Amino acid sequence: MNVHSEKRREGFQSKNGRRPREDKLVIEHPTRARLLETTIELLEKQSPDEVQVDSILRASGVSKGSLYHHFEDGRALIDEALLRKFSSGVDEHARIIGQILGSADTQLEAALAFRLLTIDSQRSELRARRSSRMAKILRAERDPAFAEKLSLEQIRLNASFSAQILRMQEKGWFRDDFDPTAGALLIQSYTLGRRLGQITADIVTEDAWNAIIFRIIEQGLMGLTVEASASLDAKMLTDPRFIK
Repeated sequence: MNVHSEKRREGFQSKNGRRPREDKLVIEHPTRARLLETTIELLEKQSPDEVQVDSILRASGVSKGSLYHHFEDGRALIDEALLRKFSSGVDEHARIIGQILGSADTQLEAALAFRLLTIDSQRSELRARRSSRMAKILRAERDPAFAEKLSLEQIRLNASFSAQILRMQEKGWFRDDFDPTAGALLIQSYTLGRRLGQITADIVTEDAWNAIIFRIIEQGLMGLTVEASASLDAKMLTDPRFIK
């Protein structure tokens, strides 16, 4: 992670400098976690069809018996690793949105924090991650079994975002005249749209892309006025979290 990205992530803190309390994480069996971690590492270099069970076992140091204790078979392990890769960034963003809701006192404070998150998530250097997510959607088109698993995972992700949107609607920070599920899908679609503009080189600048997302979130979803968004533009010029 680069320095500016780390600075932006540090911005997702409460005013006393501490990060808001996070939800407790589910503890995963260390052998299962090691198998998944190894498989994800292999998938960084090979396609799913090229990854072999023997390679996973050799690299992880886990026995075949242990693998079958935690997964139905090698395909189930690879599919789970693909789902983890598909969801990792999205889960992180949902976690940060929860932090924002726990630390912001006003709608404008939340809007400014959403700008930080947008800038961090729409960086040009994340092109490969976007490609990876699109590849998994395409894999689902030709693999019905994987499609079922990916569909369930996307339902989970969408439920997480929808719950956050509903919280913001209840706070009065988001308009209440749109469906939270539709809003959740819209927010997640930004990343795919960003990748369409990166087939070879970026066809729009990061600033131009982020600016339109700011307007969609603030005037479209949050119901802020143009003047309120302009005040956030001015704030970004002096807030050290936005200065490169």
